[in-house]
Amino acid sequence: YTGLHFHRVIPDFMNQFGCPHSRDPNSKRAGTGGPDAGTTYETPSGTITRNREGCIPDEFKQSYCPKYSNEPGTLSMANTGQPESGGSQFFINTKHNSFLDFWDKSTPSQ
Repeated sequence: YTGLHFHRVIPDFMNQFGCPHSRDPNSKRAGTGGPDAGTTYETPSGTITRNREGCIPDEFKQSYCPKYSNEPGTLSMANTGQPESGGSQFFINTKHNSFLDFWDKSTPSQ
């Protein structure tokens, strides 16, 4: 994440970063990039391989996932709103965005 810029800032919601295209803060592609397909990373439960889009499995499907709410200052994985669409982008919550909590059934945020 060295050299990347915040490419999406929405007051009273969140600040997003992690797109490889955001090295150039003026890039029109900032916010559209992610990791390479098939790359791997380690978790407490073992090695995870990214899918053909470079995305990872949704954490709420994992038994070891604790229920941390989207409180101000917490870090969350950005995704497209579709299942298993998170890659390298994260956001910092700037307010309590409880509607994004995976167990919150008031919106289709899962």
